[in-house]
Amino acid sequence: MRLIMKAYRFAKEAHRGQLRDGGGRYFEHPKAVALILMDELAHYDPEMIMAALLHDVLEDRPDIPWQEIENNFGKGTYRLVRIMTKERGLSAEQEREYFSGFLFLDWRERVVKLCDRLHNIRTLCDCTRRKQRRYLKETYEVFVPLAEKTHPYLYAELCKACARAETALV
Repeated sequence: MRLIMKAYRFAKEAHRGQLRDGGGRYFEHPKAVALILMDELAHYDPEMIMAALLHDVLEDRPDIPWQEIENNFGKGTYRLVRIMTKERGLSAEQEREYFSGFLFLDWRERVVKLCDRLHNIRTLCDCTRRKQRRYLKETYEVFVPLAEKTHPYLYAELCKACARAETALV
């Protein structure tokens, strides 16, 4: 529990001053991803919870060294966070490779990534129309099939959230 609280504080501090597209505090996103894991899936694996809290830190804060995550939260959490971190400035081909790599992730890695995407789709209305379309396309092509192979609840929720987002987009 101490390590989870440390990850909570670390992520909250790392995202201080950062806002989501809708103008809300960015930290609410990783917190919501962790809550999906715990409240909706009843998963209490500390590494998964810490990875959910920390999953955007390295992507959004390139000034934080990778080793800081491993040193503070362990190799397992570091691995989960590293896998969830999409490098900036990827070409279209590199992005396709990044997404296709999800099929080879282990179950825990896929579940945390799917919780992240589920929250992003649930809050898609805060984004520009262009981003909404891009996220929906990626979700249908990559994440819905991944969820179908990974977890029935996440599959159903992702499908529902996509349907709601599509309806709002029209």
